[in-house]
Formats: sequence, structure tokens, C-alpha cells
Amino acid sequence: MTTSDQPLPLLRGRWSSPGGYRSVLKLAIPLVLSTSSWSIQHFADRMFLSHYSTDSLAAAMPAGMLSFSIIAFFIGTASYATTFVAQYYGAGRHDRIGPTVWQAIYFSVACGLILPVFLPAFRMIFSITRHAPELTVLEVAYFDILMWGALFPIYSSALSSFFMGLGRNWPVMAVNVVMTIVNLLLDYALIFGNWGFPEMGIRGAALATVLAAAFGAIAFTVLVFTGRDAREFKTFPRRGFDREIFRRRLRYGTPSGLQFFLDVSAFT
Repeated sequence: MTTSDQPLPLLRGRWSSPGGYRSVLKLAIPLVLSTSSWSIQHFADRMFLSHYSTDSLAAAMPAGMLSFSIIAFFIGTASYATTFVAQYYGAGRHDRIGPTVWQAIYFSVACGLILPVFLPAFRMIFSITRHAPELTVLEVAYFDILMWGALFPIYSSALSSFFMGLGRNWPVMAVNVVMTIVNLLLDYALIFGNWGFPEMGIRGAALATVLAAAFGAIAFTVLVFTGRDAREFKTFPRRGFDREIFRRRLRYGTPSGLQFFLDVSAFT
């Protein structure tokens, strides 16, 4: 056995080689942490609610999962812009990256504004479960607030596709980590009525999640449309509606969103 065939030198070579373990982990770790942030926020809601009331804790799980099941389709479709950004970046067609991100923004804003219209239909699902009436009231209250704020996570998914498509995942991770911290602080304040805030119980948990998502949306907006990347890729000037890119995004992104929806819905 030669020196290069021994386990340790072989591992070192695969770790540092182009496309090796180090490169994969550098891209994967921020994505894993970013993807888990939404789950961590809902876990934080339930953790605080467990100290507030058992009914609120019981209501948060089904209502939170149902809201995420519905939003998952739109998040999966919006975030497919990552693929287009990566392809244009690799092909050197930087002039197409800005329009790609903007088409994802138009899609996310439209979906986020339309979703609350269907709230009466979504609420019927809770009546089918035949939970106790007092539990259903809490489920609907938590669900409604999350759905009214659905625009923010969908919009953030559209904007984060800019960085992920460029292979720059650390800004995405940073925003999601800070967003999770904001959610934790707001949970403590709004559920129990601390720091001068009103005591809102399960409604406070939902509002904390929505406000944290709004913070994330604002942060991504600043990062994408200001600074060196914005100047290099001209993300803000190229904001016109591009029918061809928008149509292609729907064609290829919709199956991705549907798969994400089915995965979450099966668990729900």
C-alpha cells in the first residue's frame, strides 16, 4: 500500500481537494442551520407555551404544522430561484440574476397577499379534527396570525435564493440565526406580558414568529439590494417583470414546491 492509499493521507486529500469534504461542509452547514430555523422557532413557541397553559401547548402543534404545510408549497416554489441564479452565475450571465430574483419576489408577494383570503376555508380543517371547542379556538387564533404573516417567510425564501445561488450561504445563516433569537425574545415578552408588553398567550407566540419573520425579510432586503453584491449584479435596477423567466420559474419551481408541500403535509 502506498502512502497515498493509506486512510489518513487519503482523508486529508479528500478534505482539501476541490469539491472535497471541506467545500461540501462549507456550503452545507449554513443551509442546514437555515433550514432548521423555522422548526426551531415553532419549537420555541411550544417550549414557552408549555409554561403558560397545556391547552395552548396542545393547540400550537397542529396549528403550526398546518400553517407550515400550506406555506411550504410557496416557499419551495419561490426558493427554486436558487437554481436559476446558480446557472446564470456559472454561465457568466450576471445580467439575468437580478431579474430572476425579482420574479421570485413578485411571486412571493402575490402569494403572501392572496393566502389570507382563503382563511375561512382553511379554518374548516380544524372543525374536521373534532378537537375540544376550547382547543379549536386557540388553534384557529394561532393559525390565523401565522397565515396573515405568511408573506414574510415566502418573501425571505425568494431573496435568500440570491445568496444560495451564488454559493454564499453564510449571510443566509446569519439572518436566520438572528431571526431565531428575535423570536425567542418576543416569545418571552408577548406570551407572558414581560417588559411592559401585553400578555397575549398563544396569540403572542404566533405574533412573535411573524414579527421575527418580518425582521428576516427586512434584513434580506437590505443585504440583497445594498452593498457590493447589489452593485455587481445590479439587483435593484433590473426589477422589471420578465414574463419568460417568470413562466420558467413556475414551470420548474412548482414541482419542487409540491414535493415540499407533500413532505410536510404527510407529517402533519
